[in-house]
Amino acid sequence: MDRLSLGRFLVSGVLAVVGTVLIQNIWGALLHGLDAHPGRRDAASVFFVSQLGKYLPGSVWPVVAQMQFGRRWGVPRAVMFAANVLLLGAVTASGIAVGAVLLPWASPRGLSHYWWLVLLLVPLLAGLHPRTVPAVLDMLLRRIGREPLGTRMSPRGLAAAGAWSLASWLVLGAHVAVLVGAFHGVGLREVAASVGGMGLAWAAGIAFIPAPAGAGVRDAVLVLTLTPITGSSQALTVALASRLLLLLADVLLAALGALARRRVGPSVRAS
Repeated sequence: MDRLSLGRFLVSGVLAVVGTVLIQNIWGALLHGLDAHPGRRDAASVFFVSQLGKYLPGSVWPVVAQMQFGRRWGVPRAVMFAANVLLLGAVTASGIAVGAVLLPWASPRGLSHYWWLVLLLVPLLAGLHPRTVPAVLDMLLRRIGREPLGTRMSPRGLAAAGAWSLASWLVLGAHVAVLVGAFHGVGLREVAASVGGMGLAWAAGIAFIPAPAGAGVRDAVLVLTLTPITGSSQALTVALASRLLLLLADVLLAALGALARRRVGPSVRAS
């Protein structure tokens, strides 16, 4: 990583932090869309602290932690679970969508390489319909003798989550593009590869549940999408640097979240 200057590393690191905050905003928008209204600061601190659990095998621990915190807010566990399922779906669908739109422009043969991404969007978008996840959860709850949620995702909440998703990919793609700039000039082609590659890589990491934080999978996909532009060794360096910076961003935000929870007690406005 000798070509990555400290200044470039810091700029990319700041973008990694901002991108991670934007992902938290997706979760917050989905909670509001499900008519759960924890205090914004308290919800953010819980989200960032719980995200450290994704580095454990199974990648389900953030969901478990957030469901536990939901009880303190008076939010049913099923609602917290629905918000997390929708978060994973929104991040995956938007990541694939960004990849499908941008990666064909990243190389002369991009369209022939990535046309299949469009096929994955159909079931994902169907699953993100405001009625789908709550309806499926209601059916499962009835089967085990529990009360159904009795709530639906508001279209406004889903639209807000979509907007935050797009913003997060633009920022996280810029985070990668800054690193790419250490080895290659950055123009529209490089930006398309960085934003589209990051979206597709993150979606692949989420889909492979056993890998902690998509370890290996996310990095491999990012390397594959960047190699036509930077070469394989430089693409690997960028992927590893991105992984390190995003890990540091998670640790920093978790520390700030834990500090905030010590200073301010939990708040809730649930209805």
